[in-house]
Amino acid sequence: MLETERMTFHYRTHGAEDGLPMLLLHGSFATSRWWEPFFAILPEDIFAIAPDLRGCGASTHSDGGYAIEDQAADVAAFVDGLGLNDFDLVGHSSGGAIAVEYALNQMARLHSLVLVDTAPVEGVFTPVEGLRLLDSMREDRDLLARALATLMPTAPPSTMTQAEFDAFFAQLVEDASQMAPAAFSAVAHALDRWNRFEEARRLSLPTLLIWGNEDTIIDRDAITRTLIAIPGASNLEVLRGVGHSPMIESPVVLAERIIDFVAEEFEAFEEARKIE
Repeated sequence: MLETERMTFHYRTHGAEDGLPMLLLHGSFATSRWWEPFFAILPEDIFAIAPDLRGCGASTHSDGGYAIEDQAADVAAFVDGLGLNDFDLVGHSSGGAIAVEYALNQMARLHSLVLVDTAPVEGVFTPVEGLRLLDSMREDRDLLARALATLMPTAPPSTMTQAEFDAFFAQLVEDASQMAPAAFSAVAHALDRWNRFEEARRLSLPTLLIWGNEDTIIDRDAITRTLIAIPGASNLEVLRGVGHSPMIESPVVLAERIIDFVAEEFEAFEEARKIE
């Protein structure tokens, strides 16, 4: 646990504390647990840190504070509390929007930005019927489970047996059911009010976009708009046969893509420093 001036964070870690720091932000209806299959693939020399965001898991539950700007401020407090600098920031889904917002305000602290099946930089509009459906998941566990299943259509991953995945998925559903009541629809409301398409041109840091071509939540056009909007985003990695949640559906491939990107950017930085 980490106490900050904004909230209390529960978080998971993997790897040696003196390794290369990597901060991972989960999406809506998730917790840091979603990164566990990905953690299992990472080498020990990457120090990966995944917090439960506001309203999720064992972190602070509240009635408010779910605006993307507020959650980016939460992340800033978490980063300050751990004393992180020159770290790689990875955001998934709505966590990608939070990562973008954080990067716009704290770019000097980042080594790189990785956006995985991210919410687009212009935000997301959810119709009233959709918001009602999200709220109804608080009382309807079967509906909640079906909704989570659509986020990972190609699971289980090759690293799990069906029985192992079933137990893991059941825990994900349990985690989601225990979210703060406000969190069920608050993030969707927040994404409707958030738009950084114009400001994204300031993101000159190395940025990698990753997208599963079986994603039914974020389409190819949306991810392409984000790619075009961010000057530092030189490439889009398309994961074939993967849905919205690569860290669960295909953790090995996702880890390979991110590690290759981070290593390449680190080598480029070291070369530039030698020239200077």
